Amino acid sequence: MILVLISMLLFRRNRATNSFQHIVGIFVASCGGARRIIDVLHAMGISVSYDTVQRSLVNLSDDAKKQARAFIEKSDRLFGVVYDNINLTNRKASQRLDSTTQQINATTLAVFSFPSTFTRAAYAQALSLLERQKLAGLRQELKLKDLTPSEETQANATKAFEHAVRTLLLDHIPGKMQTKNKLRNKLKKGIKKLKPSIRVLGHERTAFFPLPALDEEEVSVGGTIRVVELIFMKLLGLAPAAIYRYLQILVGDWLTIRNLRLMKEEHSDEFTPFNRMDWVQEASMPFHFQLNAVYMLFRTHFTLASVRNAPTTLDHHRQLLKRAKLDAKKPEYNKAKELVLHSLVARVLDCARLKLKLEKVDDMKTWVPNWEEFDAVARDIVSSYTSSAAAHDALEKGDDVLAHSILFIRDALFFYEFCDAICDADVGRMWVVYDFWVFMMRGAGCHNYGNEILEMKAQYYHELPPLLRDVMERTWLVNRWGRKGRSIPTDLYLEHNNGFIKNIFAAMGSNATIKHIQDKSSACVEVLRTLAHQMTEWFGVRDPHRGHTQVPPEADIAALCLDLSVHKVHTFTPNRSLSATKARRGKKGKTPEDAATTTVSAVHDVLLDGMSMLTEKNLYIYWLKRTGMGGTDIYHEEDGEVPAGDEMGAGTAFEDPDGRMDIDTSLDPELDRDVDVSAEFLFTDTSQ
Repeated sequence: MILVLISMLLFRRNRATNSFQHIVGIFVASCGGARRIIDVLHAMGISVSYDTVQRSLVNLSDDAKKQARAFIEKSDRLFGVVYDNINLTNRKASQRLDSTTQQINATTLAVFSFPSTFTRAAYAQALSLLERQKLAGLRQELKLKDLTPSEETQANATKAFEHAVRTLLLDHIPGKMQTKNKLRNKLKKGIKKLKPSIRVLGHERTAFFPLPALDEEEVSVGGTIRVVELIFMKLLGLAPAAIYRYLQILVGDWLTIRNLRLMKEEHSDEFTPFNRMDWVQEASMPFHFQLNAVYMLFRTHFTLASVRNAPTTLDHHRQLLKRAKLDAKKPEYNKAKELVLHSLVARVLDCARLKLKLEKVDDMKTWVPNWEEFDAVARDIVSSYTSSAAAHDALEKGDDVLAHSILFIRDALFFYEFCDAICDADVGRMWVVYDFWVFMMRGAGCHNYGNEILEMKAQYYHELPPLLRDVMERTWLVNRWGRKGRSIPTDLYLEHNNGFIKNIFAAMGSNATIKHIQDKSSACVEVLRTLAHQMTEWFGVRDPHRGHTQVPPEADIAALCLDLSVHKVHTFTPNRSLSATKARRGKKGKTPEDAATTTVSAVHDVLLDGMSMLTEKNLYIYWLKRTGMGGTDIYHEEDGEVPAGDEMGAGTAFEDPDGRMDIDTSLDPELDRDVDVSAEFLFTDTSQ
């Protein structure tokens, strides 16, 4: 307070002594403060004027652009560019014919640095176009049998499940486990010792250089071409000869990557090396896989067809906890993730209760285990309640409720492991999850991202040189703080920037324009984010934008545990059917009344369904044909039979019992057995 008062008095006497006021003015603008707030603070002597703040933002943006160019020109480290679209609504209070509410569609981007060991000299050969072209087209060597998770992969998945169950039990078992620090620390050390680790990238701090937003949409191929040219030639100021000399790394979500591949396909016949665009090397980012994993969980477990309020569905748990309504087709990520994790924790605790032969979870308050007992319970839960074999065994014996809960626990643990692997920057563990998601996303109807995992496997294992594969994996994750366990996906970093930009944009009201985003917020967003954090820290105010610390969930988890025990979800009970009526299409020319109906289980194993789609439905062959030479989603060949020796058995990865569940062909017309596999079908756009 003394510093503030002294600064106010000095500012009143001499307007040139405005360092403190300058910082406060920029801080208020970065937090979304409206012009009226800045004017009031200026009148009080706490801030500089609104016009001075705006000029400062322009200067910060220009300086940020210069720093990005200087890094690329002078630094020896590799760099990548992440970009994505941003949509902002420019509302007009008094609408006229020439002044209406409009949506601004732009593209935001940032340059990010690789770790210090990734120098241009060390990886010059990896970024050579010639080296990559030598392996072009080798994706045809990717066989269906290569997709089957190996025994090592399955063992790693089991270890990951065991670690996740141990962690959830330690963090959420009620009673003495949470109060006895000596016991808790001992168990925590044991958990840390057994934590799986496959291939950790490291935790070096990442340098970011945001650039001014582009007044272009990257949702089309033509827009993508303009965006790529503007990034390298206008914003970064590189000459064409310097651009196509080495591979340039561009990363983003599925739509961004798909448009980049289509762009290269359309320009493949150009005469000049720059116009061919084959110097672009694209990479898909993990955060959008997380988004689609949550969508996959909701599509599979939110409700069950023709079954109302089944005790194992997420919608039943949502209603029990009186949560806000969630759209199963497009759930809000944070709220959906919380519901999934709370449901998972409650099921793990209920399984532990049964293993300890207790009547209710509250009876676990007196449980004081040693390490051997604690570890044995966690391993027993994984072996009994997370395997496909256990779920199908329950299905065969007539307990659909138990089977559905087991499948949810398995699917949710894969999501939990993927999130944990990202925090630890362990790409080896991420690949383990990808090995299963390649089938699960197919089985849940998330075909675009299921195809993208196939594309990643084709590229990383057959078409990319080893050094380039290391480079591409390093683009997945960044670390803003340089701390262990604080890595985040690269595309999530840009999403955070976009959220910050929208906060500033909203404060401008009806006067907000795309030019304001370009000149005053998008390029200097890194500086503004850092300033906002440091100022709130200096004033001793908790920063609500740092860390999503949730409200303690103990009461919700206790309610879920009680509901699970009342319904005896994890206790085998025969003749608990969750059935759905399914109509089968009759032959052509038949009337709708002739269509037969069958009663099938509403419980589906997306892992087995996805495997069946890639084999029996030949969707793997369709994907391989339409990817051509470079994964461009363009068909190049006529339909044919499955190559000899390209069969895939169930193996131990799926633990398939005698029967296999029916596939719901209504999820996607591509799965209909009545569809004629012909050239007409192959050229049909099924991307949606």
